[in-house]
Amino acid sequence: MVIEVGASTRGSPSSGLRHTSSACRAAPSCACDCNAQFCEQLRVEPRLPMRQQQQQQQQQQQHEFRDHRTGRMGRRQLRCSMGVSSFSISIALLLLLLCSSFAAVDAKIQEVRLKLGKSGKKPRVDWMYVSKFGWDLGKGTWSFRMRAKFPQSLPANVSFGIELYLDEQWPEIEAEPDVCKRRLKSRTSATVSPGENREFGEFANGFVRQTIRPHIWFFAINDCNNTLGDTSGVFVLEFQAMNQGGIHFSVDQKWATSANLFTLAICTGIFVMFWKKGRDYKKYAGSLHPVIWALFSVLVTQYVAQCFHTGHLSLYRSNGKGSPVLEVMSEVFFTICQVIQTSLLILISSGYTLLQSKLGELDIVLPICLMVAFMHIAFVVVDKVQPDTSSDFSDHDGVKGVAFCCLRLGLYGWFLYAGHTTAQSAGTRVRSFLRTFRVVASLYFLTYPVMWMIQPLVAPYYRKPVMEMAIMAAQVGSNLWLANLFMSRGTFWQVSSLSASPLPGGQSPVRFYKDD
Repeated sequence: MVIEVGASTRGSPSSGLRHTSSACRAAPSCACDCNAQFCEQLRVEPRLPMRQQQQQQQQQQQHEFRDHRTGRMGRRQLRCSMGVSSFSISIALLLLLLCSSFAAVDAKIQEVRLKLGKSGKKPRVDWMYVSKFGWDLGKGTWSFRMRAKFPQSLPANVSFGIELYLDEQWPEIEAEPDVCKRRLKSRTSATVSPGENREFGEFANGFVRQTIRPHIWFFAINDCNNTLGDTSGVFVLEFQAMNQGGIHFSVDQKWATSANLFTLAICTGIFVMFWKKGRDYKKYAGSLHPVIWALFSVLVTQYVAQCFHTGHLSLYRSNGKGSPVLEVMSEVFFTICQVIQTSLLILISSGYTLLQSKLGELDIVLPICLMVAFMHIAFVVVDKVQPDTSSDFSDHDGVKGVAFCCLRLGLYGWFLYAGHTTAQSAGTRVRSFLRTFRVVASLYFLTYPVMWMIQPLVAPYYRKPVMEMAIMAAQVGSNLWLANLFMSRGTFWQVSSLSASPLPGGQSPVRFYKDD
C-alpha cells in the first residue's frame, strides 16, 4: 500500500626581422631572444608559420561565430525555459506552508478524523472505514486510541468497536447494505473509548500473524451499540501499525528505502557524467546549447526530488509519520522534472534544432507546458489533502491517476502530430532521425498510461512498487538517452543545429535554417 577567448596575431613580423641588431644577426643562437625583445618593445608578436596563423584565425572566427550564434538563438529560449522552471518552482515553494498542515496519509502512526452518530436531518452514521495496512509474513501489531474533538461532553460509557477485515473479504463487506451486519464477518475486534476532557483514552491493541503470503488488512469503526444515542460527535482516532521487527512500513512499502537509495545513486552517477560531458562540450563549442541546459534542469529537479523523498523516508522509518512537507515537495519537483522533459521532447518533435535554430512560432509551446505543469502540481496537492480511501493502493489511484493519464495521452498526441508535421517539411536524414526519435520517446510517454491500466490486475500489495519502479525506470532511461543524444556526435548532432557551422574547417556541412 507510497533532479572563450580567441587569439590572433598582430603587427608585421617581417619588420621585426628587418630591424634586428647586427649583434643578433652575428649570433644566431640569440636571434630568437633579440627578435622577441624587439617585438615586445613594438608590442608585436614574433612571426608564426603561415599555416599556423591560418589555423588560429579560423579557430578564432569559429569561436566568435558559435558564441554569436548560440547567444542569438539561445538567449530567448533560455529565458523562456528558465521562466517556466522558476515559475513552477516558485509555485512549489508557495505550497510549502499549505503542505505543512497536511495529514501524513501514508504514515502508519496516523490520525483519522471521524464523525459518528446522528447529526440533524442527515442519516445516522454507525459504521466507517478507518484505514488499511499491509502485513508481511510473521507477526505484526496494531493499536488504536481515541479522543473527542466535539462536543465537549459526551454520554457516559461511550465506546466504539474496531473491526479488522481481510483483503479477500473486503469487496463482500462493502457490498453488505446493513452496516451493522458487517461486523459479523470481521476477523477480530476490539473496543476503544475517548478519554476525558478531550484527551486520548487507553490503547486498544491487537496483532496479526501470517505464514502463507502477505495481505492488506482493512480497519473499520462502528457504533452499532448506539452508545452515542441521539447525539453526534467528531473524534480523532490514532492508528499505529508495525510489521515484524518494529518496522513502520507497510508490506507494499518495505522496498522503498533501498530502492530510493539505489535510484539516488544512479541519479548521482548520471549527474556527474552529464556534468563532465557538458564541460567537454563547452570546451569544444564555447557554450552550451539550450537543449542541453533544459536537460540539465531536468536532472537538477529530479535530483532535488529524490533528496526530498530520501529525507521523508528516513523520518518515516524512525517515527512512522515521515515529513508531509518533504513528501509533497518531492512529488512536486518530480512532476516539474517530467513536464520539462515532456516539453523538450515536443519542441524537438516540432522541429526545434531540426528545421529551425530558434523557437520562432514554437513560443506557444512554453506557455502551454507551463499550464500543464501547474495542472500537474494542482492535482498532486489536491490528492494529498484527500482522505484515505479503501480503494486506493498507490499514489496514482483515484482522480489524480485519471487526470495524469489523460494529460500524458494528450501530450503524446501533440508529440506525434508535431513529429508528423515536421517530417513532411524535412529532408531524408531528418525524417530518418524522427522515426527513431518517435519510437524511443513513445516509450517514455506511454509508460504511465500503460502501467496505470495494468496496475489493477496486480495484487494490491504489489501495485505501488510496480507503478513507482516503472515510472522511475522510464524517467532515468529517458535521461540517459537524451544525454547521449545531445552529447555524442551521432545522428542528432549531424542533423540538428548543435553542429551547424558554415566556417571553413567546420565539423559539419553548411546548412541554413528557415529562421536564419
